[in-house]
Amino acid sequence: MILRLIESVRVVFCYYHNIQFVWLDTLLACQYLLKSPYRISKHFLKKRGESNIYAYGQTPLSTLDRISKECRLLSKDVIYDFGCGTGRTTLWLTTFVRCRAIGVDFLPTFIKKAKRVQRVGKAHRVSFRAEDFLETDLKDATVIYLYGTCLEDKMIHKLIQRFMSLPRGTKVITVTYPLTDYSDGFSVEKQFKGRFPWGKTDIYLNIKN
Repeated sequence: MILRLIESVRVVFCYYHNIQFVWLDTLLACQYLLKSPYRISKHFLKKRGESNIYAYGQTPLSTLDRISKECRLLSKDVIYDFGCGTGRTTLWLTTFVRCRAIGVDFLPTFIKKAKRVQRVGKAHRVSFRAEDFLETDLKDATVIYLYGTCLEDKMIHKLIQRFMSLPRGTKVITVTYPLTDYSDGFSVEKQFKGRFPWGKTDIYLNIKN
């Protein structure tokens, strides 16, 4: 609870000077007044029989800010936010990095609400897709952010097979594990710590060889 309060204060002081982001973040918060993202996710996953495998989580914006600096994300990048959840991180990326950002999540309610925010808030350099990660077209991707801490090894191996078609030099940012644990098709350029709702962990900047 204390960490959440600290993060909320950070968000206000560090990012609410940007009126566009305030507007988008407020619109997004209004989408979840009646039912929290956690409850929506839990209900959806329970119906799929996966409630004990996956859990909703979100990258704190202060951690995302550090990731953007450590990984040198640029306005010319096209960033795919895998497991974007509500889309808050995707909206932050397009607002503060000023890049094209595509949020991808398999939970349709999240994407439906994020698209509504994008449309009403007139965020032109962001889009959202309700898709399976393995089916998403990545032909224009320069960066992929994979907050896949709960993915099973089988799924990670399948994702890496998809990533092997990426151009050399494409950045894949992962949390808690490097892709080099699963494939020699990548190298780790940087490793650093980041804070998440469940604690501090390693973040890896993987580069496609």
